[in-house]
Amino acid sequence: MTSEGARPPPAEAGRGWLTKTDLWAGVATLVFAASALYISADYGLGRGGRIGPGYVPLVIGVLLFGLGFLLVARTGRSYETVDSDIAWRPLLLVVGGILTFALLLSRAGLLVAIIATVVVAGPAAYGNTLLSLVISGALLSAFSWTLFVYFLKIAIPVWWY
Repeated sequence: MTSEGARPPPAEAGRGWLTKTDLWAGVATLVFAASALYISADYGLGRGGRIGPGYVPLVIGVLLFGLGFLLVARTGRSYETVDSDIAWRPLLLVVGGILTFALLLSRAGLLVAIIATVVVAGPAAYGNTLLSLVISGALLSAFSWTLFVYFLKIAIPVWWY
């Protein structure tokens, strides 16, 4: 008999800590935090009344470092193991979407590039239809144009002409 409050069994014998999800999430967070701290080391912190460009990356790096440390520390209490199977279809679709955007942005413009990216990468999540992807791409294109071109005045090619 099983009860709903029962704890899951420990990780498989012989596999140990190296298969725990918390360990790898913590290590990735620590690497990202160390990168943020290293990159922002040369930026000025500014003064109390006027913060400099290095203040926010420093705070985020320290917070991420603390989060990564907590994730690694709780690895011993974790029961979740890493699924070593690679989902090739979603991976290739998302990478294809990124490449589609990179190739189409300067040639076809922002609006077409975003719609094409959503249509290429969208099937990575099961249940999407072509109609839902086109509508999502159109809405995302309209939002991106409004934000980046209209409000922020960033010079991005909108159309192919």
